[in-house]
Amino acid sequence: MKVFIDTNVLIDFIAKREQFYQTAASLMSLGIKGEVELYATPLTYATCIFISQKILGYDGAIKAMQIVDNYVRVSTMDSRQCHNALFSRMPDFEDMLQFESAYAAGCDVIVTRNKKHFPSDAMQILSPDEFFDNYWPED
Repeated sequence: MKVFIDTNVLIDFIAKREQFYQTAASLMSLGIKGEVELYATPLTYATCIFISQKILGYDGAIKAMQIVDNYVRVSTMDSRQCHNALFSRMPDFEDMLQFESAYAAGCDVIVTRNKKHFPSDAMQILSPDEFFDNYWPED
């Protein structure tokens, strides 16, 4: 299964945001174990470094993303995806760039804490908790 990690979920993991860290870490663990293929965009990498350097310092943020990069595939962002995002009817351009990249990579699901900015007719859009409820329910 190809799982696209939205920026907010990856930041939850890197910055260890107390309220959201555990589910983000569980998702990363699935990728580390090879149970899912994790994807993110170059834009997500840039935003994660920008946000997490405030907590970890620049070198710490880079090191964290270098570790993440061992387990996350970077999906492309090109002119077609940019064009599609510009002309979509969705309210958030950055999220539409993410969606277009996830769609082009053939992802099955986008895991995000901000579902309302993604179209749900082309692939599943799930919160981290919904993802685990649907695909890895507790026994």
